[in-house]
Amino acid sequence: MRAVVNYDEARVAAIARDVSEAIDRAAFDSGDWNDVPSALARAFPGSFGAFWNINYSQTDMSFLATHNIAPDFLKSYAEHFAFINPWTEYWENIRNGTVAASEVVAPARSFDRTEFYNDWLKPQKDVEAAAGLKLVGGQGEIVTFLMHYPLSQSDRYEAAAVEVLNRVKSAVDRSISLARLLRKRSELALSGAALLERSRCAAFVVDTNRTVRDANAQAAELFSKGSPVSALRRRVCLSDKEADVRFGQLLRAMANAGASERSTLAFRNAGTAWEIVLAPLQAGAETSGILSLLPPQKLVLVLVTELKPLAQEVPELANLAPLFGLTKAEIVFCRKLLAGESVSEIADSQKLSVETARTRMKSILHKTESPRQSQLMLLLSRFS
Repeated sequence: MRAVVNYDEARVAAIARDVSEAIDRAAFDSGDWNDVPSALARAFPGSFGAFWNINYSQTDMSFLATHNIAPDFLKSYAEHFAFINPWTEYWENIRNGTVAASEVVAPARSFDRTEFYNDWLKPQKDVEAAAGLKLVGGQGEIVTFLMHYPLSQSDRYEAAAVEVLNRVKSAVDRSISLARLLRKRSELALSGAALLERSRCAAFVVDTNRTVRDANAQAAELFSKGSPVSALRRRVCLSDKEADVRFGQLLRAMANAGASERSTLAFRNAGTAWEIVLAPLQAGAETSGILSLLPPQKLVLVLVTELKPLAQEVPELANLAPLFGLTKAEIVFCRKLLAGESVSEIADSQKLSVETARTRMKSILHKTESPRQSQLMLLLSRFS
């Protein structure tokens, strides 16, 4: 028969000491981060522990350490259930450093009709009650240290678990602060190295939220002009709306899918054709120790090149006919695009319906194997 553990002051102090020591060992790479939730959960029989860093806006779990969660449940949580967890709304809105017990603020049975409750929480036997600590990691990141335990043990475990988490808060916060400092240094080194060899064109480094992290002199000059790229309050925008939408899509793809291939887009602005190249920066070896808690964020190198100022006379583009099989009408259409006219403006000047003009555009895109208008503009600029 298992002895009943009393969670008096001496016992709570001992648990808090064990957890704090596990945090310090993991932070300085002399222990494993899984030992942290393990030190907490083992002190409360029948419970499981978890320690994670999640950016909910990017559906990204960059750090996860657990104890006593079955592998299948762990995998499904990291890939899906973490982002539909009904407790998320509470954790996102409370202040930094809050420690709370679920039975006090949001009992699991209050969302017993949700997918999270029925397909993830309930099947793990009796672990509906929980206590957790919330700390802010970085922009959009929430670091949570928590323990789930049997509802039948709530009266015995709740107060002790909350007190332990309050006592280890400073150790967790200290690790996050150090990780934040090391991450900043790592990101600065990565962006600086990327820009060092790019002096022939405007180059800058952004994160996947469009925030400028570093830029060379040419990029800074473009930012000051606001064309073709601006950086108001350090947030990058392209002056062409269509290109700017595509720019945002490419950044999101690089954030969510971890893309390693470079992408290119092109557009015209103020009579000049511009090429924008985005290349994900690789952080190098897998992080460990303190830096695994807040891994370096995904950074993207952006190169901006002026392809060719618009000539006084638009080139004939006759060489496009044999290369791509364009008709005379389609070449005229391309010349007008190169002159900076929109599809609707071309329709008006050529006395075409807008629908006919769009059909002609689709035909040109198909023949030149250009997936979108910006790619066609890049092609036309090269032939001009």
